[in-house]
Amino acid sequence: MVILTIIVVVYVSAHKQELIGKVKKEVSEKLNGNVQIGNIDLSFFQNFPSVSILFENVSITDTMFAVHHQPFFKAEKVYGILGIGNAMMQNNPLSGLRIDNGEIHVFTDTAGYTNAYLFSPKKKIDTAVKTSTAKTEIESIRLRNVRIVLDDKKKHKLYDFAVAKLNCKMKNSDNAIELKNSADILIHSLAFNTDIGSYVKEAAFNGDFALSVDKIKKQLSFDDIKITLNKQPFRLAGHFDFPDTPTFAIRVASKNIDYTFAKKLLTNKIATALSLVQLGQPVSDVVADISGPLSGGEPLVNIKWTLSETDVQSQFVNLAKCSMRGSFTNEMVPGVDRYDPNSRLHFQHVSGVFEGLPITSENVFIDNLYTPMLRCDVKANFDLAKLNDLLGSNAVTLQQGKGDIDITYDGPLENNSNRNTLINGKLSFSDGSLIYLPRKIEIKNVSGNILFKNTDVLVTDFKGTVKGNKILMDGSGKNLLALIKTNPGRIFIDWNIYSPAINLNSFTTLLQRRVAATNAAVRKSKLGSTARQIDEIVDNANFRLKVKADELLYRKFRGTNVKAILSLANEDWALEKINLEHAGGQMRVTGLLSQKTDDLYQADVKMNMEKVDVNKVMYAFDNFGQHGIESDNLKGKLDMNAAVKLYINRNTEQPSDINGYVDFSIKNGALLHYEPLKKVQNIIFKKRNFDEIYFAELKDRISIQNQNITISRMEIQSTALTLFVEGLYSLHGNTDLSIQVPISNLKKRSEDYVPENNGADSKGGASIYIRGQTGEDGTVAFKLDVFRKLRKKK
Repeated sequence: MVILTIIVVVYVSAHKQELIGKVKKEVSEKLNGNVQIGNIDLSFFQNFPSVSILFENVSITDTMFAVHHQPFFKAEKVYGILGIGNAMMQNNPLSGLRIDNGEIHVFTDTAGYTNAYLFSPKKKIDTAVKTSTAKTEIESIRLRNVRIVLDDKKKHKLYDFAVAKLNCKMKNSDNAIELKNSADILIHSLAFNTDIGSYVKEAAFNGDFALSVDKIKKQLSFDDIKITLNKQPFRLAGHFDFPDTPTFAIRVASKNIDYTFAKKLLTNKIATALSLVQLGQPVSDVVADISGPLSGGEPLVNIKWTLSETDVQSQFVNLAKCSMRGSFTNEMVPGVDRYDPNSRLHFQHVSGVFEGLPITSENVFIDNLYTPMLRCDVKANFDLAKLNDLLGSNAVTLQQGKGDIDITYDGPLENNSNRNTLINGKLSFSDGSLIYLPRKIEIKNVSGNILFKNTDVLVTDFKGTVKGNKILMDGSGKNLLALIKTNPGRIFIDWNIYSPAINLNSFTTLLQRRVAATNAAVRKSKLGSTARQIDEIVDNANFRLKVKADELLYRKFRGTNVKAILSLANEDWALEKINLEHAGGQMRVTGLLSQKTDDLYQADVKMNMEKVDVNKVMYAFDNFGQHGIESDNLKGKLDMNAAVKLYINRNTEQPSDINGYVDFSIKNGALLHYEPLKKVQNIIFKKRNFDEIYFAELKDRISIQNQNITISRMEIQSTALTLFVEGLYSLHGNTDLSIQVPISNLKKRSEDYVPENNGADSKGGASIYIRGQTGEDGTVAFKLDVFRKLRKKK
């Protein structure tokens, strides 16, 4: 070895000028640019045992250097390693290169000018010059502290590498070049599109790896090479093709990689998209495929990963012990530009625990990362009581029961509307118990289904028991899911209720002051605004109720075959239509119950009755709040039309300030045990039967004003006598009644006498008048009214 070295040194020293001349000539003939070399000398020890020619302060510039002042190449030192054998054979003596402290800067400006033409060798001018057929064998390239920049402003590309160390050994054959490399490189930028951002930005690249150049295919390839990025192990495979349209394809794989670190290896926009999800543990397997043209355009990026028992957090949902397979692509639709709107996140076979609830999902898609759209399916089985802490609702407390959910969602993550949100599926529950907090109503034995159809919500087979009343309900809310966020006050819910028997005495709390869900003691929700939106539905939604019941009970009232349509808007009830059977006849009610103050409702009610037993009606309605004629005093079939306005106090549930009118007709009627007539009997017709009187059709209009009942002139044709009654009956002690008793009544009527009406406007002939007024003891006293003062007064 020593003898060989001595021979080389002697040969090089003897042929120094000749060798320098050959290398310089080779450089000047090959490079198509302005070459400047500060000094040239021989170096025996920098690349020992090889001998090299040292070029100091080397620069290569293009023809436009005076304009842009950016050299194509510069280096403090360039070593041309000599192949002594080649030199002795009079061939190109260079067998290797080493560059220290240099920079290669290839650029293209926005107008398309590029200095890349310097890569092309000079064309031979003198074709007559005989060239050697010997091969130029460059066996190694070594770089030390060399910056390599490829900046294409026209195509928005920037590749920027700071090479601390690169050793490349080359083996050349007829068809291929094999390269063995050892690299220590800092990647400043790997931007295929600077508008999108850089991959592996500011990442330290280290590794020993092999590359292969296929001369026939014009392809650079590598297979399963091992490198590290910021000390994280990776395996790479891929190829760069250099035909007429250069392309590339790279596969990057790693295991147990930190998710935050992995995002830093991608462009800012892709990292932002992936930041929709945060992971508590490293990702077990990651594979990224990146491919595209080298000439320009955003590359295709496909990333796949696997999670196992990992905590996942996002602004939408947090999952514990989550397992899944995930993927990302920036080309959801082939052929469309590879930007955020064409990007997709896909999660498969997702399982995890959401706030204590185990859930699964076969597929979760997040498309269009500019305005994210979510498409997913969700399944879960859970205890209903576990939803309390999750919802934090101030409207509903779930006490027990089982739940099962199976739904799909297709719509935006935000800004839902009836045009862009689709939810389909079912939520089922059974053996449940809940409390509706604003009214303090407990519903037991709850079961049913909530169906989601696009933006509509339907409830089916909802069964429960409220204070002993069994109910079966179903209903729907049109466009409910969209309006939850946009305008809860415009939500209309159609609700159907059926019960074998409803006892309204159990529902008096409906008239008590409601505690607004949003104003109650605030319960913290783990779903954020979702619980507030549910409570807003309870507070602000408008309900239209269709009620059917076989039996309806309220105090003394009993109705059957009940059919009702009611509307509820905030605290106002609209009685659109109530039909039922009562007292052997039909009854219909319409009206409005509106809130005036916190404790007071105003009721405007219209009521129609047909062929009902009058005594049962009087009994059921507690004699309509008066004691002049009570249920025990009447019998017969009643037809009635009434319109009244009154006030109901939430706390006492008693009516007050009743105003309105009643048109009534009683057929086949009888007046039984009526004390005022017995008092009239003390004045006249003392021997007649006033205890049980049957009369012809009794009809009149009664006006009611603040518990003062005004009786229009009413004809009473009865088996006992004929009467005409008019005046005021007052519950305030202001009663003033006039009773006209025609003299024709002196003739006693036979037992088979059938009374017939002549009309309330008939004069009645000569008559005796009796006046009834409230006495000092508060009772009504009757006496003769010789001068008919009441009439004169009127």
